Amino acid sequence: VANEESNKLSEIILESRKGLELRNNKIIEKRLLYEYQLKQIQEIYAGLKAEENTRKDLHNQNLDLMGNIRVMCRVRPYTDKEKEIEQVSLECFDDKHTIQVSTKRLRLWQMQIEKSTYEFDHVFNTSADQKEVYLELSPLVQSAIDGYNVCIFAYGQTGSGKTYTMEGNVNSPEKKGVIPRSIDEIFDKIEETNKLGWNFEVYVQYIEIYNETIQDLLIDEDKDRKKSCKDRKKSFKESKDLCKIVYNEDTRMTIIENAERLKISKKKDMEILIGKASNRRSKSSTNSNSVSSRSHGVFILHLEGENPLEKMSSRGSLSLVDLAGSENIDKSGSVGDQMTEAQSINKSLFYLRYVIQQIKDKSNHVNYRDSVLTSLLKYSLGGTAKVCMLVNVSPSTDSTNETKKSLSFGQDARKAHVGTAMRNGCA
Repeated sequence: VANEESNKLSEIILESRKGLELRNNKIIEKRLLYEYQLKQIQEIYAGLKAEENTRKDLHNQNLDLMGNIRVMCRVRPYTDKEKEIEQVSLECFDDKHTIQVSTKRLRLWQMQIEKSTYEFDHVFNTSADQKEVYLELSPLVQSAIDGYNVCIFAYGQTGSGKTYTMEGNVNSPEKKGVIPRSIDEIFDKIEETNKLGWNFEVYVQYIEIYNETIQDLLIDEDKDRKKSCKDRKKSFKESKDLCKIVYNEDTRMTIIENAERLKISKKKDMEILIGKASNRRSKSSTNSNSVSSRSHGVFILHLEGENPLEKMSSRGSLSLVDLAGSENIDKSGSVGDQMTEAQSINKSLFYLRYVIQQIKDKSNHVNYRDSVLTSLLKYSLGGTAKVCMLVNVSPSTDSTNETKKSLSFGQDARKAHVGTAMRNGCA
């Protein structure tokens, strides 16, 4: 009896083992199938990613060939006050190219939602940080090192985050803007090119356009600055003591006469310089912005490289422009000098829009000389430079009308043909 029970138990154990082995084999098969499918998914994803990168490269090459202005859009975050009372009026799509604005309209005695959609080369939503923005602009900075003229300018209404985008906080690694990050990258790249026999010299100019006059922000002493800028209210053409714009038709480059052109060899020296120059910019407080720039800030890096071994040279420039904000005078509460400043700002921005519209329409004659700003940007907008426009907008429903105007201008600017970028230098 004991033997029979033992045999039965052995059979049960054997059957159980067979069942376990069978289930284990099925588990192994499923795991192998899962690993195979996962590998296929990863390969498909890698292929799609490679295709996207290729598409992006081809897209940029196509833009270079067409000579179009690249336009990106950045939506600044809500302020604490706006978070309490705001409803969402802006939507940034996941494709990072599309933004939609919702506006309430009263039609036939009924409130309706009107949606306007805009497309750009890149859209940064409210959560985008300074690093993310700069990574999209970095290839243009590399182009300046390679010998191209590059112009990046920030456009938008007052209080939309232009100065933060362009300058940020020089003393904070996370909050550094386009200007200090460009400087970091340029000096890092120059150090790399030194190993290949290149010797680069970096020169900087920093000016502001205030009430249609050019002011040099690199003049050290206040008394010297006052002496060279005797009368801020004189027009650009009338004042002989102010900096002047001169064109070099052969090189198709703009020269700012009487403006300091300082040679810089260290990042730290440049950061100190930016800090001092930024503090000299004309600013004041308005209802729309507690620290409103009352001038267009133009920061220019001249990059001159020589490679004696290869008998090559390179001449590139990087112009970083922080435009003063377009302003609704009634809303901002500007009076007196502030009103004069606002009118001058709005006028120069009008001529910028007008010039870009003329370029878009392929006009036989483009009126660059109607304002100091467009005169300064002549060879960027109508020459052989690589140009990128950063449209900065506010997410506030209170700013919806101004936001739509900025987005419409940016979308139009994207269609403007500014010429094919050409490298400066010789081999």
